[in-house]
Amino acid sequence: MLEYPIFDVPLLGGSGLIAVMAIVHVFISHFSVGSGFLMAAAERRAIREQDSGTIAFLKQYSWLILLGPYVLGTVTGVGIWFTIALVAPRAVSILIHQFVWDWAIEWVLFIIEGLVIFIYAFRWDKMDPRKHNRLAWIFAFTSLGTLLIINAILSFMLTTGSWQPFDAGVMNYKGILNETYLPTAAARFLISLALAGVGAIVLVSWDRRTSEQTRNRIVSLAFKFIIPALLCIPLAGWTFSQLSDRAQTFLMGGAPAMVLFLGFGMAAFLTLSFAAIVSMVRKDFAVSSLGAILLGLLAFIAFGAMEFVREGVRKPYVIEGFMYSTGVTAPGFEDLDPRGNLTHTQRAGILSASGWAVPSGVEPASLAGAELGKAVFKAACLRCHSVDGYNAIRPLVRGWSQETVRETLDKLDEVKPAMPPFPGTDREKEALAEFLMTLNANDDE
Repeated sequence: MLEYPIFDVPLLGGSGLIAVMAIVHVFISHFSVGSGFLMAAAERRAIREQDSGTIAFLKQYSWLILLGPYVLGTVTGVGIWFTIALVAPRAVSILIHQFVWDWAIEWVLFIIEGLVIFIYAFRWDKMDPRKHNRLAWIFAFTSLGTLLIINAILSFMLTTGSWQPFDAGVMNYKGILNETYLPTAAARFLISLALAGVGAIVLVSWDRRTSEQTRNRIVSLAFKFIIPALLCIPLAGWTFSQLSDRAQTFLMGGAPAMVLFLGFGMAAFLTLSFAAIVSMVRKDFAVSSLGAILLGLLAFIAFGAMEFVREGVRKPYVIEGFMYSTGVTAPGFEDLDPRGNLTHTQRAGILSASGWAVPSGVEPASLAGAELGKAVFKAACLRCHSVDGYNAIRPLVRGWSQETVRETLDKLDEVKPAMPPFPGTDREKEALAEFLMTLNANDDE
């Protein structure tokens, strides 16, 4: 059933709130993964060469990791769970039930990460340097473990492999070992290293207490972490080759916004990597504060753009081939989901499975016209659209006639391939069209 209530966020919308929260959290978490390896490698070299300047820098860097990813990262991580559970509760329920043991392992690794980075940041000069360095490597590999697990679930939503509902428990390997897992896991790791390198450059460029020699050594190591991001280009091609025909069409011009963001992401990765290569060849490790900020913005644009594309190419599904963005399951899963399946909702109505969208104490059958359409909008559209604001519906129907809206709803998934089929009855289509016309009327006033 679709009996779960949906979070209505004015202006920003549920999907906009998820986007903001997710980009911030994912950026921080990937930075944390790469930073573990940068800290471990830099400290190991500093111990071998008795480089006290690098050790002094790493003391600050470790505090950045502790206070950044493990304070702000934790808060935004909880925020993601809160928002997605309210905006897409059925999808979250499926993912939790199918991958419960993977989530459990990820949380164990996360707890180990938190303990290790806490000890690492507080035990400088209080334990044997080599043992202290081992903590950094433990942190690095446990962080990588969480990345690999989360990526398995994210890539599953994009390409489900040989998974069938409900291949839970041990059998969920069918979903984890999906077609895009390897290229996306490799790309995420390389991006993590690049973000760590950029973060180190930003920090050392603003810290005027660090000597020029130490600054050059840190920047040189950071560039070595950034350069491999160039491999994200062929990895993106590998991922593209495994996508559905529909998703490939989006990226070949069918969805201009996705093509634009893909171009921005690719260009940003190329610029970032080539800037590092040129600096390494010229042995020019002097980076101004402004230059460091620009590198940070470039990294954020590259990563944010690619995440936007990953989310976009899944449309109209939230889980490829299984569940639409409306929360309704695709045809063929009637036995598994008798009330929330598209076949049922198109026959009995989307409101038959979405009682929360109807005013308390009111039966859906008693509603009519725009009032019924408003309830249908809440049940079928609110996950992705707001009335005004992010992905607003009002400007999309501005100037349309009710007949045009009605005909569009009849072939919604054909007219707009990123949209799922309308999940309700003809009566609900008529009502939704009438409600959308009230938005046009308000716009004209």
